[in-house]
Amino acid sequence: MSTWQGALTLLRSEGRRSWGGLLLTMVFSAYISVVMMPLFQNLLDHGGKGVYGWIGNFLYMTLLPNMAFILNRSVFHYWSRDPYSRRLAYWRTLPISWNAIVLSRMLQLCIVLTIVSVFFFTVQYALLNELRELMAPSEYIVYALVWYGYALTLGATYAFFEQTLGGKAYLAVCHGYLIFYLLIGVVLWRTDTDLLYRTIEASRAHEWAWPVVSLLLGAAATVLIGLLIRKQLAKRNFYH
Repeated sequence: MSTWQGALTLLRSEGRRSWGGLLLTMVFSAYISVVMMPLFQNLLDHGGKGVYGWIGNFLYMTLLPNMAFILNRSVFHYWSRDPYSRRLAYWRTLPISWNAIVLSRMLQLCIVLTIVSVFFFTVQYALLNELRELMAPSEYIVYALVWYGYALTLGATYAFFEQTLGGKAYLAVCHGYLIFYLLIGVVLWRTDTDLLYRTIEASRAHEWAWPVVSLLLGAAATVLIGLLIRKQLAKRNFYH
């Protein structure tokens, strides 16, 4: 079985098994859009100088990369059962190469992030009248692409730790990310910088360099991290 045949076989298998989780992820993203409405309202009313701007930045930085991951029962058992390591060990007993396994995972990450992001940004734009008044659809697409590239870049780093670490270590890394995002949010607040509003301004000014650079970084990160995952998996012991 070739690399692409193996990757697509795994991708289809995971898709059939996870479609319910994908729907749940989309519902959760819609919920986040609703929760963020007051924060966006405050942001737009105060021209990026709102009191709660850092919370919006924190939520965006934290939640968008996680939209590349499907909410299912396995998510809640990383600590106790380490289901993903078990799945990797099982897949390796099949006539499927590490290259196919990694390619399947990175393709799934991109597909899930694309579906959920399109849904999330569409719901957000539909719910916020002020956002529609401030930004034309074409400008909003620029805005969404910037954050999509960010989510792809950070989501790829999550995938690296997911596939190369055990469940407990992976959860510890995820908690470390939360602390990292919180620190960035505090720094942005202390320096009176609002990433969301700055992105809105860049999008309204049609600064296409923002989404281009963001998407290129996301694509490069996905490819390079996929190669790193392949290298680490070849050395990982699943039976200790």
